[in-house]
Amino acid sequence: MNNETTVLKLNIAQANKTIRPGKLASHAGSNPKGESFGFTNFYMTRNGDPLIPVVGEFHFSRFSYLHWEEELLKMKAGGVHLVATYVFWNFHEEEEGVFDWTGNRNLRHFIDLCAKHELPLILRIGPFCHGEVRNGGIPDWVFRYPLEVRSNDARYLSLARRLYREISRQIQGTYYQEGGPVIAVQLENEYMHAGAPLDAWGYGPGQFVTAGIDGSPHLDELRRIAEEVGIRPLFFTATAWGGAAVPEEGTLPMLAGYAYTPWIPNQPPSREFVFQDLHVTPAEPVNYDSLEYPVAYCEMAGGMQVSYKARPYVPAESIEAMTLVKLGSGSNLLGYYMYHGGSNPIGQKSFLNESGLPKVTYDYQSPLGEFGRVGDSYDRIRAISLFLQSFGKLLAPMGTVLPAGQEQIAPEDIRNVRWCIRQKDGSGFVFLNNFQDHVDLPDRRLRIELDTPQGKVSFPQRGEITLQSGLSAILPFNLELDGLWIASATAQLFTRLEAGGETLLVFYAHDGMDPEIVLRKTSVSAVEASGSNGYVEENEANWIVRPAAGQQHQILVKTAMGRTVRLVTLTRAEALHTYRFDGLWGQDTLVLSSSHLAMKDEQLICTSPGQNRVTLSIFPSPSAKLRSSIGVLQDTAERNEGVFQTYTLDFAAFSPELTLTSPSDRSVLVTVPADWPESVSDVWLRIEYDGDVAAAYLGDRLLTDHIHYGQPWEIGLKQVRHELENHPLHLSITPLRQGTVHSFVNQAYVERFEGVEIAKIHDIQVIPHYCARLWPQVD
Repeated sequence: MNNETTVLKLNIAQANKTIRPGKLASHAGSNPKGESFGFTNFYMTRNGDPLIPVVGEFHFSRFSYLHWEEELLKMKAGGVHLVATYVFWNFHEEEEGVFDWTGNRNLRHFIDLCAKHELPLILRIGPFCHGEVRNGGIPDWVFRYPLEVRSNDARYLSLARRLYREISRQIQGTYYQEGGPVIAVQLENEYMHAGAPLDAWGYGPGQFVTAGIDGSPHLDELRRIAEEVGIRPLFFTATAWGGAAVPEEGTLPMLAGYAYTPWIPNQPPSREFVFQDLHVTPAEPVNYDSLEYPVAYCEMAGGMQVSYKARPYVPAESIEAMTLVKLGSGSNLLGYYMYHGGSNPIGQKSFLNESGLPKVTYDYQSPLGEFGRVGDSYDRIRAISLFLQSFGKLLAPMGTVLPAGQEQIAPEDIRNVRWCIRQKDGSGFVFLNNFQDHVDLPDRRLRIELDTPQGKVSFPQRGEITLQSGLSAILPFNLELDGLWIASATAQLFTRLEAGGETLLVFYAHDGMDPEIVLRKTSVSAVEASGSNGYVEENEANWIVRPAAGQQHQILVKTAMGRTVRLVTLTRAEALHTYRFDGLWGQDTLVLSSSHLAMKDEQLICTSPGQNRVTLSIFPSPSAKLRSSIGVLQDTAERNEGVFQTYTLDFAAFSPELTLTSPSDRSVLVTVPADWPESVSDVWLRIEYDGDVAAAYLGDRLLTDHIHYGQPWEIGLKQVRHELENHPLHLSITPLRQGTVHSFVNQAYVERFEGVEIAKIHDIQVIPHYCARLWPQVD
């Protein structure tokens, strides 16, 4: 770290963003309950209030329908407000004229589950979808005919009409205005921008489905057909990056941001981590007036799919940093592709993957993976979503203010600090980013000084803060919350709850950044802090609170209006283990736990991979004694930590014994016990190996595969538990040739030649997932 302190100064004299109806104003709508969605030119609204939603992409047809509900609940617990999904044409009409809407292809069942759990839905219905499926989703049989796909060719449009008519039948009565979850529909994908490998031809590599040539008139024609057959959502969406075609009316243009891009050979550092004002100047050329629409992302990288010749590893820090950069740059809708990975179905005549990609796995390194794996990025997105849930209403109308030179920072630049402001009327947030793909940025010693219409603000009051390499932060200034005026804070605002007539304001402290919360005296009548909870000092204008970080600490503040506000500053690790459930056991509830949590039917579902002891800290305390469906739940007064009530949950340890048989050095038969105890909901294998490509079979069926990219191979078994009694799991490794070029941090372009072959399984760990349901016992 450079020992010098960088002083960041900015005079906030800019006018507020001009917020007006915009081109989507006429596409507001309400459901029979009176709930509504709408738009200004700057943000989406929910029941008339500004909204910054988090959208998670989950392809229903790439996951077992028996577990859709469980995964949707995990998405909701992870902070997803809206779900997006593709309807892949070739998954449903692989044989001409024969549509399959059953099992994992049952679109209506998926929609009904979204409705049940109040998750609004965006359908992406093609005909061309891409999504790394064969021919971009266009069935092989289409290419037998003399027609031009992705065009206004009459014969192609007749096929599109038949597809849309079938989809319309499946989604009848599910639109938001009818009381259902479907709020929007995307027609086509990346039209006039990108195609996909044309695998139906089979002549060789390098042949692609056309990107299209008919521009917006083709999208207009698809919309006309869709509306004729009854597809009438509140609004339509369009993928708008790369100069793609965007219809003039009734369509929300949506953007993408990817930093680890297999389609760019030897990719240089990207510009995805440099602040911009995206509302004024989109990151790349677009075919619409950006000032007329909110900045909306439908494809921010939730990870990246590994292909044979390009094997990027996407760190969780990059997903968090990109999210904060897009927020700071003015994005008011955050959509992750993918949020939930899955597995490609196996077709009747071929695999349905895109060439060069795994045949089955579409894990995508996403927050939730192929078998429901919970990744590190899941926690980071949830933490940002909690912030948006409580404070997005304030942030949404705030415009981006860029310090001089920010847009010109080169991605390779390790000297200049990346930062910006979003503000309205001199109140707002400072956005800091210290992450860059393919470049290690140094730790930063910083001091921030702002001139605002409401006075000078500094972070911190004295000295400097340290922003560690790889971290990003959002710091508030001049905010009035519950009658409390926060002049500045070097801790990140996290969430807000009301309980017992009081307000709980939760911050969290970034690693290496001492937390400080500055309160204007005019808004405060008293501040109470014991020595262990931190300390308080004052000057003429402010109370300066320096809280101890940790869930056991709290600062009690009485506002000038007589309201009690409790300030809790979590550590970053605690924040990443925090969930919020609105309406759990009759009240909005925070739960801190290293286990994975979800809420269903007024019960808290607690899943713990590999650890048979779980700790849960809950605020506010349940109104009745908690019960557990299994295991031993302990609630002891001495485990109270600040405002939280702490419980421990112990499961009987389960250590399933694997039987390993090796037919050759390159394969192993794994016999996994199928008689799991009631406390175990799943068993996972974590496989460390050297090799090029791996595959897992059950009997003669390919269960999943794995292109090695430097990370362990993980397989969840609950979906096939019923088959484990009859079949061992057969793991097979295709060897790597010694000397082949592989780089797992960025990308690998494979050079094949004869030499020493490497194919070895080093370790297989078995990880039981303990699971229990918790609820308060009502006498």
